[in-house]
Amino acid sequence: MVHTIKFCPCNLQGSLEWVRNEVRKFPDVQLIDERCVNYCGQCLEKPFALYNGKNIVGSDGQELLERLVEKLSAAN
Repeated sequence: MVHTIKFCPCNLQGSLEWVRNEVRKFPDVQLIDERCVNYCGQCLEKPFALYNGKNIVGSDGQELLERLVEKLSAAN
């Protein structure tokens, strides 16, 4: 199963690159940068990504990564 994770390149002005690099290590992950993922304003407030269409939010990059890893691990 391919897991799609979308990141907004405006989210905290690109400070989540390291999160993307960590998630990229998982098999069957498709990373997409999409300028607008229709969560207006959220990209300026908290780190987030869309995992298979679901909004995943963290209080910081580490928490976002932990939540994404949890989703990826549960799916395998």
